[in-house]
Amino acid sequence: MINIQNLSKCYENNLVAVDSVSVDIGENEVFGLLGPNGAGKTTLIHMLATLLKPTSGTAYVNGFDITKNAKDVRKNIGIVFQAPSSDDMLTGYENLKIHSYLYNVPSAIREKRISQVLELVDLFKRRNDLVKKYSGGMRRRLEIARGLLHRPKVIFLDEPTLGLDPPSRESMWDYIQNLVREEKVTVILTTHYMEEAEKLCD
Repeated sequence: MINIQNLSKCYENNLVAVDSVSVDIGENEVFGLLGPNGAGKTTLIHMLATLLKPTSGTAYVNGFDITKNAKDVRKNIGIVFQAPSSDDMLTGYENLKIHSYLYNVPSAIREKRISQVLELVDLFKRRNDLVKKYSGGMRRRLEIARGLLHRPKVIFLDEPTLGLDPPSRESMWDYIQNLVREEKVTVILTTHYMEEAEKLCD
């Protein structure tokens, strides 16, 4: 599913953010990038998601080269960033409806797919509430639902439980495990919690 060979990212002043990473990640696997802040976890995800160009090395996502076939890579991935980016002044449903157009979800299945992902993250009953009324955990779940709208083969979760209290964090673990079962998707997540990596990762 994902093949990474000697992938590196260097910035000016000889700052090495990612140093020659090589790894193979299988289909429907939950793969964790564990490390402290500044270790290069997010930089690696951004390269795999075609948001940053690597300095050297190669990587393939579902058979597509991240530098030569960036458009095809993007069609096969979903990404949930550290900072929630949903519109607070829209409902959960409205946020997903807008992104269903951006993801080119076919009109014939659009409403069904929105309902499916809302059910998956247990937000269907709150779909008509404004996002500003959502708790931190609910906002994170909405972000995950958005990333799943177009049925990606791979979803990147960048610190999915950042800022959540322990009970909310454990609930999020359950949602992540469920989405792997239900959606048959490969998950790559970053975390600095050892217990989170042990709980979720293969």
